[in-house]
Amino acid sequence: MAQPDFRTMPRNDQGVLAAGVLAFIASFFPYYGATVNAAGIHGSSSTSAWHSYATLAMILVLAATVVAAMQLFSPSSLPETSVSWNFVVLALSALGTLLLIIRSFTLDHGDIGGFSYGLRWGAYVLMILCVVQTLFAFLRMRAAGDAMPWAHGGAAA
Repeated sequence: MAQPDFRTMPRNDQGVLAAGVLAFIASFFPYYGATVNAAGIHGSSSTSAWHSYATLAMILVLAATVVAAMQLFSPSSLPETSVSWNFVVLALSALGTLLLIIRSFTLDHGDIGGFSYGLRWGAYVLMILCVVQTLFAFLRMRAAGDAMPWAHGGAAA
């Protein structure tokens, strides 16, 4: 069987995979940090998204990307489940996005004279990419005609 080409995949599949890979890359950008610019002292420091609940969020977003890739490139390797794999991708992506957003907006931030601390630009890029992945996962599930598991008592359609 020929391997599917990324350019010939449906747009929703492309969106889930691309947003997941880009979110992984963006997770290493400055996520949270501090800057000092006072009394002739200039400096800044930042950390990536790989800390605290953001780590769990990133693992869930990456798991959604891996499951979507397995579903596209090797569907026979996935076991039969009572819910659709499209729903699993949506659930993983949505939960990871929710955790990331909650973690991002519960971090302290402030500006005291020449000292400021808080979210950095990478956090906003990462949140946008995770929301985009969740939206594409939802559109992917709807395009496949899958219903939510509770729509028919949890049984497969």
